[in-house]
Amino acid sequence: MTTPDAPATEPAGTVTPPHVRRMIVLMLANLALSALLAGLMLVFQEQLVNYQLAHQALPAGTDLAAARETLHSSAWSRILPVALISVAYLAVIHGLRLGRRKAYRQVIFISVIVLAATGLTLTQPLPWWVRAVNVAKALVAAALLVLASRRQVRERFAATRRPDLVDGFPS
Repeated sequence: MTTPDAPATEPAGTVTPPHVRRMIVLMLANLALSALLAGLMLVFQEQLVNYQLAHQALPAGTDLAAARETLHSSAWSRILPVALISVAYLAVIHGLRLGRRKAYRQVIFISVIVLAATGLTLTQPLPWWVRAVNVAKALVAAALLVLASRRQVRERFAATRRPDLVDGFPS
């Protein structure tokens, strides 16, 4: 039975603060953009490979079949990690909801990696729609970093001064 003060989805005393909910929404948005990009790359894989072949400076005598095969495999290497990352995101989100400092540090690490990886992809010969999704991902990651750097968020995930507790659990 729930009280009017507590939401039905969460037990009393474990209400997720609004700034943490915003972080979770941004993480889910980043994951959704990654899934969208992976899906688009899967559906338009042949067009993507054709675009990349047309915009690369290939030396004379290059085996186009081998180059095409390499580009096909690189497209799959972008698609498959999304499934693995989604599992990791769910674990980090769970840690955020529990107030674990480790999850907070992982959010910052993930955001920096997404920004760096997105910056690298913008230097590659890719169609406009891939660039647009990557720019959106970079904006979400930057917003997540800004939100994570706010004082109230840092205070929520501040390191404990008790040496017998690590991430809220006895060591």
